[in-house]
Amino acid sequence: MRRWIAFVVTLGCQSPVPTMFTTGGGDVPAQPGRTYRWAFDDGAAGSLPSDFIVSLGQWALAADAGAQSPPNVMRQTGRYGDPDFPRVIVKDLTFADLTLRVRCRPDAGDTDRACGLMFRLKDSDNYLLTRANALEDNVRLYRVVQGNRQQFAGKDLRVTSGAWHTLEVTARGTQIAVKWDGTEVISATDGTFARGKNGLWTKADSVTAFDDLEATAE
Repeated sequence: MRRWIAFVVTLGCQSPVPTMFTTGGGDVPAQPGRTYRWAFDDGAAGSLPSDFIVSLGQWALAADAGAQSPPNVMRQTGRYGDPDFPRVIVKDLTFADLTLRVRCRPDAGDTDRACGLMFRLKDSDNYLLTRANALEDNVRLYRVVQGNRQQFAGKDLRVTSGAWHTLEVTARGTQIAVKWDGTEVISATDGTFARGKNGLWTKADSVTAFDDLEATAE
């Protein structure tokens, strides 16, 4: 009986680190017509690029032979419960109309294998989100308001684990279009947020690699 109690206490010490609320820094408007790129090639493996801030998760650069621009990817390796949402935000830069794109590879996860893009982010609890899930075989579009995730569009399609894909979203006014591997799969409207920051997102125990993040301001 004593051994069982000690085991429970040990498990309790391994609870996830609470989400850090953040606005992602300052408010620096992106220059119209400019494309901002984060190839994740600079910096040592195991470090976090200085222009990112973590709200939840174990985000770090990692060497990866599958990176399009060797040697690094950005990788989220923390395993959390459902409905935890690991996310990392690009500091300071804010966009209104934009096209946001990333290569992603959902590698592992028993609850989820997700890769996502946050955009028009007001803070870590308020943003728009598109994400793909390799366990569910779908791409979804959400608004997140005060931490409450609300789906308003989606498409069922093949999402392959362990393979690189491209997830892209374009937002112009209230019009939003999502592309998966270069093909438009979602077209929707939403006016919840007009401008904000960008970031990367996963869910629960997803282990996901990201590469070649880029955002073009319009």
